[in-house]
Amino acid sequence: MRDVLEANERRRLEVIEYLYTSNRWLTLREIAQNIASSERILKQDMTLLREQFSREVLQTSHRGIRLVLPSNKDIDDIYRHILKNSLAFNFIEQLIYDETKTVAKLAEELFVSQSTLTRLIKKINVSLKKSYCVQVQTKPCKMISESEENIRYFYISYFSERYSNFDWPYKTIDQSFFEQLLLFLANALDFPLDFADFKRLKNWTAIPYLRIQQGHYVTIKSDRYSNMVPDFTNFQHLARAIKKRTGDTLNVAFIEQLFSIFINNDFALSYDFLIEAAKNDPVINEKVSYHATLLDYLSDQVQISIPNRNHLIKEMYNISHFAFKTKQGDYPLPFILFDPKKQFIQSMEELFPHFITAAFTTLDMYEQKMHETYSESARYEIIYTLLIHWDHLLPDLYNQKGKFHLLIISDLDFEHARMIQYLLHHYFKQEITTEIYMKPTVSIEQIKKQPHDFLVTTFSLETENLALAENSICIQNIPTKQNISSIRQAIEEHYKLRETALKFL
Repeated sequence: MRDVLEANERRRLEVIEYLYTSNRWLTLREIAQNIASSERILKQDMTLLREQFSREVLQTSHRGIRLVLPSNKDIDDIYRHILKNSLAFNFIEQLIYDETKTVAKLAEELFVSQSTLTRLIKKINVSLKKSYCVQVQTKPCKMISESEENIRYFYISYFSERYSNFDWPYKTIDQSFFEQLLLFLANALDFPLDFADFKRLKNWTAIPYLRIQQGHYVTIKSDRYSNMVPDFTNFQHLARAIKKRTGDTLNVAFIEQLFSIFINNDFALSYDFLIEAAKNDPVINEKVSYHATLLDYLSDQVQISIPNRNHLIKEMYNISHFAFKTKQGDYPLPFILFDPKKQFIQSMEELFPHFITAAFTTLDMYEQKMHETYSESARYEIIYTLLIHWDHLLPDLYNQKGKFHLLIISDLDFEHARMIQYLLHHYFKQEITTEIYMKPTVSIEQIKKQPHDFLVTTFSLETENLALAENSICIQNIPTKQNISSIRQAIEEHYKLRETALKFL
């Protein structure tokens, strides 16, 4: 939804993103060329950005400009800052709490003119309709859609991106009481929660709760979970507390509305639950069978086994349907300004292009078989799920890369060479193999004949052989941070070349 930002807000965001991804000093001219702006305008932007993010974060020198985030921060903070200070998104957030206000009243509260807000609402509606099949009605101002799920999905995406883990943004919900209620229900259903699960659960249930407060309900799409809801006659003290604190009645209907995002025929709490459903539903059975077949196919293609195959089948089944789809057949964006799943996949592709290519090819096969067409963001969601739920996948992918072999030559002592060897294995663990050169004489020709990927010496190497010079490093005493960084870079470059070769086999 970047298109609802003002033009100058979008440009400044693009500047920050370009600085972040470049991770180096950049001149104004280079930035201007890459974001299609002028140096004069960028100078003005830099003044404003340095006021917003401090001179320590946005640094300038004779070399240019660079972005240096504190070690405890990441790019997420930048996007939260943009959303926090955006008139458009502040207006949108107001609507979830009060659906009775007029344009005039909201314009007064947001300190803008009524005409400005009216124009902004038109711009917001274009973006919301395209991305979420949602609109803003103006008499009074509230969100409308053919499906309540669309509105809930949008707000879940927004609040997830707008607020940090330490914020409680739901100002009409008592945080402590709500968390206690969720923990009680999770315990009653014997559903274990870790930090990440609980964070998602709070967001995925708080938004439905806010919508329930405004009188908006969804049609429950499945009765398979009704028997899992505990008998609340045994928890009258809790029911009375909820009635007193919120005015809500703790019963099956309330719980179904609160957990509506999970209660549908295309979501399985466990593999056993999924298999049981497949026995009674030929459509589910076909989908489960094809998920299993394709995962086995991908496993064969990349020659890596799946130790938690049943769990992965369940997760892939869930995400392939949980990638939310509107009644119009569209896949709304699971983010507002920043797609972390896309960034994650692109980072993984740099390390393992062969695997990522094979994964997307397998997803293409699923789409053809099921007559489905996922959006780009939905595809990234699905591949992300595959990567994080495939047990031991990353270690196996690294093992496939093969060891990086270092040849160590010391003109000081054998013991010194061995000390370097120990330290390098400490820094690079199982990624490397090492060998100490033991011959009494040494020459460039002898070094070239000795098998190695990288040469480590304790003396300057005088050679006109460019390839040998570029793949060597001199460590005078013990490996410095710069030495370790250079070897790390050489290892990664070696991996990339090998992966690229595998990709075209």
